Amino acid sequence: MFKTRDFYFKKVYNIKGKKIGIIEDLYIDFFWGKIVGFKVSNSHLFSKNNYIDMEDVIDIGEDVIIENIKKGEGLTFKEIKYMEVIDTLGNVKGVLEDIIIDIQDYSIKAIVISSGLVDKMIKGKQIILLNRCILGEEYILYTGNEGVMFKTLPHNMDRHNAIKKA
Repeated sequence: MFKTRDFYFKKVYNIKGKKIGIIEDLYIDFFWGKIVGFKVSNSHLFSKNNYIDMEDVIDIGEDVIIENIKKGEGLTFKEIKYMEVIDTLGNVKGVLEDIIIDIQDYSIKAIVISSGLVDKMIKGKQIILLNRCILGEEYILYTGNEGVMFKTLPHNMDRHNAIKKA
């Protein structure tokens, strides 16, 4: 699984090996739950071409290799980042902090929310499945069940790696 930060600042090259720019943001389709393209900050001063459609992406590794770059618009992740997530009773659950993206088909599986710095340190972040969310103009409505909650907590991987080596 990927998060948005895994894409930011990746270098973008065309199929001839020419550097186009770097990934600045992700274009998303919240309703269908998928990444539809990338916003590129390109090195040409007056170029209006800043959109890479996912169909034009050949490979995403350490760098991104594309066929074509064009002019485009859409909903970017940065436009909805820090938007409040509210449940059906009107309670604020937190703010959108990140999204979790499937490696295979670049679909959005879940959103990561946090309810503040202190809560994030004590409780961790919450992960909410995308199919339980509705994007509104001012907030994201969470329609899910409170009985099942996923959380991401800070952890120390050094101990895990030491056990794995032994």
